[in-house]
Amino acid sequence: MFDIWIGDIELTTAVLIFSIIVLLPVQLLLCFKVKRKIIRSLPIILLTIPTLIFMIMATTTQGWDSLGYLFLAIFTGFMMLICGVAWSIWAITKYKQRKK
Repeated sequence: MFDIWIGDIELTTAVLIFSIIVLLPVQLLLCFKVKRKIIRSLPIILLTIPTLIFMIMATTTQGWDSLGYLFLAIFTGFMMLICGVAWSIWAITKYKQRKK
């Protein structure tokens, strides 16, 4: 993806690892165990807010700062995509269970 470093940590790898190891299982757990849809969609809601803020900041700032905000918006958008993958896994599993 991108080669962005904060100190000794590559931000792209950190976001990828966090998304797959933490966010995907948490979203799957919420989808399978929680009945209320608002609680199930909590990670999506919490990630939509910073994505919108970063997109607004990317369009309103000047220079290199806007590129940094754009990268942050892409990273949070990727995390939202992982939540969508978890929702699709849950939906496919529910569909298969109903079919049996």
